Amino acid sequence: MTSLKSSIFSYRYEHGRRYHAFHEGAYLVPNDDEEQNRMDLVHHIYSLLLAGKLHTAPIDNPQRVLDLGTGTGIWAIDFADEHPSAEVVGTDLSPIQPDWVPANCVFEVDDFEDPWVYKKPFDYIHARELEGCIGNEQQFFDRAFENLNSGGYLELQAQRGFFMSDDDSIKKAVNAEVWAEAVRDSSNKFGKPIDCAMNWKEKVIKAGFVDVHEEVRKIPIGAWPKDPVLKEVGKCQVVQSCAAIDSYTPMLLEKVLGWGKEETQVLMAKAKGELRNPSIHLYLPVYFIWGKKP
Repeated sequence: MTSLKSSIFSYRYEHGRRYHAFHEGAYLVPNDDEEQNRMDLVHHIYSLLLAGKLHTAPIDNPQRVLDLGTGTGIWAIDFADEHPSAEVVGTDLSPIQPDWVPANCVFEVDDFEDPWVYKKPFDYIHARELEGCIGNEQQFFDRAFENLNSGGYLELQAQRGFFMSDDDSIKKAVNAEVWAEAVRDSSNKFGKPIDCAMNWKEKVIKAGFVDVHEEVRKIPIGAWPKDPVLKEVGKCQVVQSCAAIDSYTPMLLEKVLGWGKEETQVLMAKAKGELRNPSIHLYLPVYFIWGKKP
């Protein structure tokens, strides 16, 4: 047990960043403090979008909850605080969650690509920002279905890996679009596509879920929206997007596509400059999908 415990903390360091040790190489994004801050900012952005709600599925006092790819555990902790009678389990490749958590919240190091061996089914399974994390999507949704109680819900929340704009300003984001295309290509080659959320509804239905609901919203990048809430979202998202460029790019472009370090760094800098340009009004579609097990 000691050897197993120590091995999951034997982190790998590359490109000046720290990466997970359990199932090393399964996920090409770091798990260091810089990335953890980005994860928590993502949680704040979703909280703004959802007016403080932690979910969109019409759940009714679930007693067993699973949060897949829990990251820092911030969503699971908030949900456990909000539902003190529920047992909340958060899983991740990295043991980066805090030690002090609600009594009804536990964290486990696990890979959801492995067979699921939970002793009891769940009432609600939550999965946020798993784009670029799933190798076999249909298997993932099938397993979620199998591990839910009748009447239980699966909820997915994910952004597309595709910049958009409602005006011509996207034409000025040449490098940002080159970066996004390179990340899409490299994630596809790696076997875990980052631009995938638009395909999930069909696969959730195929897994057997009913009453499947899909809502697509916009996450602006920058403070250009007139709506005060979206303006605040955009201020946060430009910081988050630039941090994501730092986190995602080196391993995907250099290791998967074979790019040189200098050309990668130049593209990263130019893309971040365009995201910060107030005259460029980009946004990312974000998908909220949920379905019920009959």
